[in-house]
Amino acid sequence: MTAASGGHRAMSLRRTLRVSLIALMTALGLVTAVASYILAGDEANDFFDNQLRQIALYVWSVPAGYRADTIGASPHDPEDDFLIQVWNRDGTAIMSSDPSIDLPRGTATGLSDATTSGIDWRVYTAITADRTVQVSQQTQVREELAADASLRATVPIVLLIPLSWLMLNWTIGRIIDRLDQVAADVAAREARGLDPISAESAPIEILPLISAVNDLVQRLQAALAQQRRFVADAAHELRTPLAAISLQVGNLMAAIGGDAKYAARIADLEAGSARASAVVGQLLRLARFESNIATPREQHVQLLPLAIESLERFAPMAEHRSIDLGLDQDAAPIVEGDSEEIRVLIDNLIDNAIRYTPQGGTIDLIIRVANGCPVLQVRDTGPGIPAASLPRVFERFYRASSAEIEGSGLGLAIAKAAADRNRVALTLENRADRSGLCATLTFRLAARLSAPQDI
Repeated sequence: MTAASGGHRAMSLRRTLRVSLIALMTALGLVTAVASYILAGDEANDFFDNQLRQIALYVWSVPAGYRADTIGASPHDPEDDFLIQVWNRDGTAIMSSDPSIDLPRGTATGLSDATTSGIDWRVYTAITADRTVQVSQQTQVREELAADASLRATVPIVLLIPLSWLMLNWTIGRIIDRLDQVAADVAAREARGLDPISAESAPIEILPLISAVNDLVQRLQAALAQQRRFVADAAHELRTPLAAISLQVGNLMAAIGGDAKYAARIADLEAGSARASAVVGQLLRLARFESNIATPREQHVQLLPLAIESLERFAPMAEHRSIDLGLDQDAAPIVEGDSEEIRVLIDNLIDNAIRYTPQGGTIDLIIRVANGCPVLQVRDTGPGIPAASLPRVFERFYRASSAEIEGSGLGLAIAKAAADRNRVALTLENRADRSGLCATLTFRLAARLSAPQDI
């Protein structure tokens, strides 16, 4: 995403959703895992306490001197064994599953904790009128078993957390892809396109936004059309009075004869009238190119002869300013487009180059084929265009150069309009090898021509 105005970085909806939802799911998963761990541990401890109680209830008639270790058992860790102790009414020990452990008899029925020889025990004592039965289990063993049970309960939840990330990424991708499709539809539209943005694949939540954008585009197009009509009408209305002024200036010059007193002023008047007529002509041409009514003719245009004709037309102007105007070509491609509009396009680029190239400079018109596309370049040795002004040079009346250079600021706007109408890519960039500007036109190769014609 690009940076937004004001120095703030634009927020990515995809990134925001992904980070927020993954953080939420991770937090919920961790909280659930911790809660499951604690609850599973408590459940295990309750289970073990109940085991102690159940064992104590089933230990009744035990012969005096009975030893539980006399019964064979499979190999196991002795620490995992329960300690079972039985006393008679007078407190005499009847039985102990491990006589080596001297765990004192409890004084009340119920669960308790005891410690002997540095080992902690969990004890259940059952006292009746005839005897006392006591069942004990090492606290460390209980904690290990409870921790194991808790981990078994939390492992599935921990494993589900990354799986939830994948599901969230997939779901967010599906949602954002629908927004991207709408954005791609908008990006693919031509500047003069009046068709509304399609809402067929858009989420229902952004339908109001699409509707508002469509309404804005319609109003903007209407305003631009009104502006173009005004410029065309004004330019058309100015043609007649300017022609009359030019005629009267000629009559006035003839009337005064060779009187030097007024000749210079009349010459300035004649030059101003000529400039005004040229601007009006450019405005009319620009209005015609920007109109959606007149569509360009699709013709097979021989690019090389057209370029040579343009060079011949501007040769006197270049010679007057001691500018070396040359042609460098290694192909003679045939392109698609309207020959008259392509001629105007080339003329405007050459005229612009001559205006901004200082005396003694060089302008090269280059024709070649690159990646299967005919390319025409106009390279000059002028001052170039400031990088900050490059995005605006195609605006009407915008001039990035000094006001001392004669011009109306319409030449590049006309060239851009003609290029867009004929689907020709027009780019401007400052030269890297030296000062100067390089204007590049990339044409469409004429149909049914597999390769350009070499000369």
